Amino acid sequence: MSSVKDLIDNIPDAVDDGVSVEDIMQNPEYLRQSSAIISEALQKGFDILQLENGDIVTTGTKVIVTQYHFDPDGEKMVKLSAKERKKKEKDD
Repeated sequence: MSSVKDLIDNIPDAVDDGVSVEDIMQNPEYLRQSSAIISEALQKGFDILQLENGDIVTTGTKVIVTQYHFDPDGEKMVKLSAKERKKKEKDD
């Protein structure tokens, strides 16, 4: 996976394939599609970077919840499954 530094180091010049940045930013299809991508990413809580050449980079993290419970019989910590967590929440 590329780091942000790698992405920034590899940003193409302002003119790519003979199309200027101004042309891209004023293109209605680019505006429609990029707005949809940005809106979806924001709804998911992602960070967004719109590069000078019109590229869009989104970054996010996946939240993983793990709950452990002390088992007094076995005298050790036990990882609870999602089903066990729900049952424990109801019991509390």
